[in-house]
Amino acid sequence: MKKGAAAMETLRLRGTDEQNLRAFAIGAVLFQMNGLLEETGFAWPTARREELRKLLSHTWSVKDEESLHRHLNWLLEEGGQASYRKTEMFLGALSFKDRERYFDRLSSNAALYNHARLVQMYTGKLPRAGIAAWDLGQYVFICRTAHSAGWLEGEHALELAKAASQKAQSLYRDWSEYAAAYLAGRQIWTNQPSAEAAKPYVVCVSKLLTDPRSLWKRLEWGMPLGTVSEENDKLDARN
Repeated sequence: MKKGAAAMETLRLRGTDEQNLRAFAIGAVLFQMNGLLEETGFAWPTARREELRKLLSHTWSVKDEESLHRHLNWLLEEGGQASYRKTEMFLGALSFKDRERYFDRLSSNAALYNHARLVQMYTGKLPRAGIAAWDLGQYVFICRTAHSAGWLEGEHALELAKAASQKAQSLYRDWSEYAAAYLAGRQIWTNQPSAEAAKPYVVCVSKLLTDPRSLWKRLEWGMPLGTVSEENDKLDARN
């Protein structure tokens, strides 16, 4: 590792290792929004380790290795998708009039009202997997950041990212479908109905979908990644 405030640590990612790059590609939006570059293996400057720990704590309540693995497991097994699906099923069981009455009762609670309205807005417009894309994108970003923060070994971070990438591949048909679910999930996670708040992420996703140099354009969605069960077997053996 190089010395100095601007030094970067690496995760053994090589430009020719497409499978490893593909593992981290589902976190590409958050990598780009945070200025992390492919050529450095999406590494944070080593001088920012303490800042990264504060970021993980403030944004995801990850304060140490134990809470890190607890949150990663939650994202993989439940995540925001569980809440989205629960609300979707509840609203779907109501008649139009009962649903409007329900929204009227929520009008004094902005957080609950916005959540319910956003779920209703996306109901029937997303793939069967719903907003799991946002959970998995966060998962990969957190793995990479936790490695830079010193809470996750490099090889283990890569194994976890591969497992999340394989799961995403099993849930969505292509990058476009993944992108739509990702943007919906982020909007529901932030609980902001405004299109203006989502604009920077929409621009980033559009570039990933269209720029020939982007990871999403260079790496095919359907490229061989193994199976989720195979990667889970590796993680079970490791743990």
